[in-house]
Amino acid sequence: MGHRTLAGLPSLWSAIPCSHSELRLDLVLPSGQSFRWREQSPGHWSGVLAGQVWTLTQTEEQLHCTVYRGHRDQAGRPTPEELEVVRQYFQLDVSLARLYRHWSSVDPHFQKVAQKFQGVRLLRLDPVECLFSFICSSNNNITRITGMVERLCQAFGPQLLQLDGVPYHGFPSLQALAGG
Repeated sequence: MGHRTLAGLPSLWSAIPCSHSELRLDLVLPSGQSFRWREQSPGHWSGVLAGQVWTLTQTEEQLHCTVYRGHRDQAGRPTPEELEVVRQYFQLDVSLARLYRHWSSVDPHFQKVAQKFQGVRLLRLDPVECLFSFICSSNNNITRITGMVERLCQAFGPQLLQLDGVPYHGFPSLQALAGG
């Protein structure tokens, strides 16, 4: 199975209304909040979210999502329930424009830099994955932390699938990490 692109297989993608001012994948995913996303082709980010492999991309007004399922007979667009996982991960129910307006009104420095960093938001990470990623982050850089988290997943997490020869693993459970 290969990584999908929006142009290559549009029928396997779903869209969530979301402007660039509300979310910028290119600023958020490599920011050091999460270490599970890779830009596999220009503007297409693949990673593991809630035990499934996803590819995300965006246009000016839409966040496009496709999810990979281990079985070919289950290929299809993300379900509404699966899309809700993406909405929650990016906290899309929070209006970034409203927050930016408020922060700009109380902080002159934020007002100066806000236009440069539109669409930057906090991710709602799995608590266990967040904790272990934080432990890995001590005295490291994003590239090294990404490698450490990936090796942890490869060693102890379940393999979900392979895309273009790249294996994707779920984050290991606490029981797997404890050796049980």
